[in-house]
Amino acid sequence: MQRHKVYVAILNHGWIRSEILFKLASRAWILDDVELVLKDPTKNWHHPISSNRNRIVKEFLKTDCDYLLMIDDDIVPLTNPLELVYADKDVIGMPAKVRRGGRYLDWVAYVKNPEKEEYAPVDFSLIDDTVDLLKVDVVGTGCILIKRKVLESIKAPFHTEFDEDGILTYGTDFAFCVKAKEAGFEIFTTPWRICEHYKEIGMIGIDSYNCIDNTDHRANQYDIPWGGMAINPNEWNFIKRIVLENHVETVLEFGSGLSSLLLSECVDKVTSFETNTEWAEEIGMKGNGNLEIRLWDGVSLPHIHGDYDLAFIDGPEGGKNREAAFAITAEIFDRIICHDAMREHETAWQKKYLRGKFKLKARSGYYPACCHYWERNK
Repeated sequence: MQRHKVYVAILNHGWIRSEILFKLASRAWILDDVELVLKDPTKNWHHPISSNRNRIVKEFLKTDCDYLLMIDDDIVPLTNPLELVYADKDVIGMPAKVRRGGRYLDWVAYVKNPEKEEYAPVDFSLIDDTVDLLKVDVVGTGCILIKRKVLESIKAPFHTEFDEDGILTYGTDFAFCVKAKEAGFEIFTTPWRICEHYKEIGMIGIDSYNCIDNTDHRANQYDIPWGGMAINPNEWNFIKRIVLENHVETVLEFGSGLSSLLLSECVDKVTSFETNTEWAEEIGMKGNGNLEIRLWDGVSLPHIHGDYDLAFIDGPEGGKNREAAFAITAEIFDRIICHDAMREHETAWQKKYLRGKFKLKARSGYYPACCHYWERNK
């Protein structure tokens, strides 16, 4: 087994997001064949940032590590970045969202217009969901994995460029990627392995935030609050739009709850499989004639009566318990909505059972509890 050694440096301004320290302290990134060498974060606060990055590169090259992984203090990878060593690429940037032009948000991955000296951000919504690595011209340096030979080949790899009037033309990420490409190296981004970018609030989840009270009338009428284990208003609006646009009349659901009750208001029939007997009884008592709650062990193949237009996966509780739900729906459904779609286990089940057979048509966002809508390939 080939072993890899990764030097990890967290750049900071005297503070670091607790979320990334929790991942490190909990050993969430441990892999059997990858050795992690963590540079003391208290020594990574130098200014300006170009100097700080070059200082880290200098320290990295004194080691025998194979890769340098640099992460900014406000960036938190949602998957294990050390797994990227298996791709064996020169440079891989895990994208995060940044604010551009006032209120506009885009991902830090860019391609160059061959006819002009300008770069355009990659629209990940247009990228096929089976793509794990995408070749680009520039990636952000907020979370970037760089092979040793790249940094051995480029002197002072990180700098900021200004025009003759002293106006910024390229930041450190653009300037580094331009140097790397000129030296013959390839740049990649990862559409599935994204990062949260924290400012006042997380950038990737910003669309999910709203001013709706947790006891909004939609939830209040059933005495079930939004969020927590239930869907939130943003997710319900997404689900309802999919239902109406596709003229869905019947829904099969895994995991009963607020979604069961709301779905029963806008379709002819909802059948919901639930593993918790007491919860099944409580939801069943609040439902109308369109809702049928059926008990299920969460593992065996349930007997499904009739055809359904849409499957909604939101149970059993705990993503690791949902494999059976994904396996069942992937076999017999053409339309599937998955809740908690960016969590670890749901991501694994989508990759195993849906990617390749289905097309990821829409997302409600890029936060852990978001919804993904899949349609079977024709």
